[in-house]
Amino acid sequence: MTLMTAIYPGSFDPVTNGHVNIVLRSAAIFSRVIIAVLDNPHKKPLFSASERICLLQEVFAKENKIPQACEIEIEAFSGLLVDYAAKKGIRTIIRGVRSSEDLAKELPYASWNRQLACGSVETIYLPADQSLAFISSSIVKEVAMHIYQGTQGDNKLAQMVPPVVCAALRGKYKKNSI
Repeated sequence: MTLMTAIYPGSFDPVTNGHVNIVLRSAAIFSRVIIAVLDNPHKKPLFSASERICLLQEVFAKENKIPQACEIEIEAFSGLLVDYAAKKGIRTIIRGVRSSEDLAKELPYASWNRQLACGSVETIYLPADQSLAFISSSIVKEVAMHIYQGTQGDNKLAQMVPPVVCAALRGKYKKNSI
């Protein structure tokens, strides 16, 4: 079997059950998946890149559905994705899409990545499972902010993110509400 590696890039701020699903499905296709956490100094993430990496490591350390034949790596990157892919010697980018709007937004990036990499990079789209298609990191942060600054329980949030992420969100928003 040829070792096929793919990059699954994103901000993962925070990692959602949708992200986990895309990684698990990618792991069934590729023998190595690098979860590349974008460290963009122009954005103001809720979690630092190192916090996001730690959360992802905890999530996948506890995940028992990863095929043994697949290796999962998690690391940060900054700059152009195609430069990162070239540095790693990887030709395949995985993108999860929840809707036709996501796909329409992603297609120009795939085209530019392919052009910038002189045709050496391909993007593969995995559609979100229908049960997870409504989840985005932005929605998760919005829901978490209201839940943890109010009095509601976090059972709804627990449907969107892994337990370790739920606890990390609780820590961030409880701290910020004092």
